[in-house]
Amino acid sequence: MPIDLVGRDSAQKRSSAKVLEAKTFRDGAIYLYRRSDYKKPTWFIRLKIPGAKGYIWQSSKTTEEHAAYKVADDLFNKSLVKVLGGGKLGSKKITDALNSYIRRFESEQSRLSIKYKIFLAKRLMPIFQGKTFEDLDTALISKMVTELNQASSKEKLSPNTIKRIFADFRTFLNWCVEEGYLPKVPTFPKVKAEQSRRPHFDINDYRKLTRHLREYVKHANPAVVRDRTLVMNYVLILANTGIRVGEARTLKWRDLRPIYSPEEPSVINLALTVNGKTGKREVVAGKSEVKGYFARILELRKLDITNPKSDLFEKKDVPSDSYVFCGVDGKPINSFKKSFITLLTEAKVLTDSYGQRRSIYSLRHTYATARLQEGVNQYILAKNMGTSVAMLEAFYGHTSNVTSVDELTKFTPKKKKSAGDKKPKEAFSWLKDDGEANSEEASPQPQR
Repeated sequence: MPIDLVGRDSAQKRSSAKVLEAKTFRDGAIYLYRRSDYKKPTWFIRLKIPGAKGYIWQSSKTTEEHAAYKVADDLFNKSLVKVLGGGKLGSKKITDALNSYIRRFESEQSRLSIKYKIFLAKRLMPIFQGKTFEDLDTALISKMVTELNQASSKEKLSPNTIKRIFADFRTFLNWCVEEGYLPKVPTFPKVKAEQSRRPHFDINDYRKLTRHLREYVKHANPAVVRDRTLVMNYVLILANTGIRVGEARTLKWRDLRPIYSPEEPSVINLALTVNGKTGKREVVAGKSEVKGYFARILELRKLDITNPKSDLFEKKDVPSDSYVFCGVDGKPINSFKKSFITLLTEAKVLTDSYGQRRSIYSLRHTYATARLQEGVNQYILAKNMGTSVAMLEAFYGHTSNVTSVDELTKFTPKKKKSAGDKKPKEAFSWLKDDGEANSEEASPQPQR
């Protein structure tokens, strides 16, 4: 239970309250009393610990004298042991620091990284209720992870999720050190690395998906044609830009701009300004065809102008500050998760060849895999995706050999034998023959 060391203001408040009854024990080191400003006759505690400055003030939370004395005596003994062991009394509550942290950065929630940190701070409030920084150690951090695990939908957080939580929690603790809440950041428990590759779409499954997209819209009920058309173009845009789901959610029409090529004036590429967990950045679309996907969404929004239920009803045009991926009411759509899972199930591409279940984030992974296979520089790609080269190597390193095919297939030509030396072809001779069979391009080309 957190304790309260007396300060000037708190001492003045307590002295102003009339004491109805008081008891002293241990030569005045334990002082029990009842206050006149409380309707319930609860016993309060004041302790003087040898070797410590000030007093400890606390409610016993009981009206029974003997029970109150037991609480006070236990607290006295624990506090005395702590002081004799070199510890300090009056450690601040973790929840107080969390509240201060939230208030300090609340105004910066437009940055996605800050929004996630504040969201975590709010989730930690009930976990650290009643705990002080004196209690904070590796064991308590492990317990924090256990409780977050139990509160999750699958009751199991992935190692990468735990790493992200630790990174945000460490940021909070570093802030606490700067603010004087604790002397140093405690040691964090080790997290086992997640080695599995992230599920993406290989070229065959991607083709299945894009072929099914046409049927997905073509055979839709008229009432859901708009929604399905939006989903179709959403899928194609994410697969060709690699932007995150959260970045797509806040994307507005003003965030798009053309990029003209001096070498090929007829080719117009597209740049998107997104605001993600790594801050604002400009993303260059992987294909010039992405303009067409956005154009189809823009046509949907123009049709909304004639819809009485739309936020654009009877307006002249689509405002540049309106959201791209939105409903008829103009509000951004939080998630296409259910629609996407239905789409993958119908296209029979819900899982990859390793049995891993795909999600909307598989579109981002498909983009990264395809770009690496096409030989895009890792540093440039990492910058475009708002990630690091280390992350690309950790999760997409399996694609690097493909980009080095010329180097890996080098060999020293041997002297050809005469026709009379030829032997009959063996089984699997195609493994030795070079150029006798045409191989299909293996890298996915995310376009429709």
